[in-house]
Amino acid sequence: MRVLIFGGTTEGRRLSAALSGAGIQVMLSVATEYGKSSAADDAAEIFSDRLTEEEMVELLGQEGSFDCVIDATHPYAVLVTQNIRSACRTAGLQYIRLKRPESGVIPGVTYVPDMFAAVELLSKSDGKALLTIGSKQLDPFTGVPNYAERLFVRMLPMLDSLEKATRLGFRGSNIICMQGPFDSEMNAAMLKMTGAKFLVTKNSGDPGGFEAKISAALNLGCEVIVVERPAEGEGYTLDEILNLLGAKTTSEEIQSQPAFFPLFVDISGKKVLVTGCGNVAERRVKVLQPFGADITVISPTATEYIEHAASLGEIRLLKRKYQPGDVAAISPFFVVAATDDRLSNHSAMTEASSLNIPVSVADCREECTCYFPAIAESENYIAGLVSKNGDHAGVKRMAEKIRGLINT
Repeated sequence: MRVLIFGGTTEGRRLSAALSGAGIQVMLSVATEYGKSSAADDAAEIFSDRLTEEEMVELLGQEGSFDCVIDATHPYAVLVTQNIRSACRTAGLQYIRLKRPESGVIPGVTYVPDMFAAVELLSKSDGKALLTIGSKQLDPFTGVPNYAERLFVRMLPMLDSLEKATRLGFRGSNIICMQGPFDSEMNAAMLKMTGAKFLVTKNSGDPGGFEAKISAALNLGCEVIVVERPAEGEGYTLDEILNLLGAKTTSEEIQSQPAFFPLFVDISGKKVLVTGCGNVAERRVKVLQPFGADITVISPTATEYIEHAASLGEIRLLKRKYQPGDVAAISPFFVVAATDDRLSNHSAMTEASSLNIPVSVADCREECTCYFPAIAESENYIAGLVSKNGDHAGVKRMAEKIRGLINT
């Protein structure tokens, strides 16, 4: 089975990882290169581009390309959802909507039907406001009197978003470009920094950090304006989709994977076997090299970097497919199974496990006996970071924060 998932949302990434781990081929379609980097997931093919309805039809119309399409886009991305539905009807493919659970009604919060209603409320009041609605629906807020001075905008750190906000007349000093979601403390700090009397946000649910925003604002005495979601129609929860497609893993199981003990060991001179030589394998090799590992890569093809490193004698490259018995023959300290062949990775894992050799499996978290960490390093410190719930994008963001912290 091959599934196309539209949406670089948190739940879209989690669904992608879960389906891939169940042996289902997944393509994850996100709108931007930034979305691609945030959705970095070793277990899925990622496609980044904004597609029109006609381009979606062309993609879905390729014979045998996909068995079904899952719409995991943001609940406020109404036009995109309409285009995906229409393209699926044209291509004759099953359409499945992944619905994000809504938060219940919170006392002390003002709910409005749309952005224009939020603008009307702000226009009748005085005081600064923090908008956490993204950049796509900023246009109506230029109707707020003295908006350039009164309104602060928090959005994703994307160039096109920043350009749009400045083009609309928002001041650079009033634009905050950061990747969320944020906890209550961070939201409170931003509200204090901006001197906001109002918070305007969407009912984006827990994956969007909704409740953390609300609690921070109410604790500070800010007035909260929540723009309600557009009607979505029928849809399925993450667990229902996993069950529908025959994946045994549940969202609860994704969040309760074993928490492996972080043990730092000396691998200088120790043998490491890497099967496969695509982008994932290359990244693993680049991380291992500075620690002095004796690396052997087995793959019939190799990236330019791996080829060059092998020509310099920095690593050993065997240009063939992995074969059962390779792990026993090399007797490595550690194995990284990172081919694009599920059976090959499973075979390497089985052999390594039978020999009590730690193994990291790139396309199946459940088969790992150890996790390959993101590394944050400075002159005095080194940190390794993994996710307890398969959130690869979250690991990437947190590793960047740690790098900034230990390098200050």
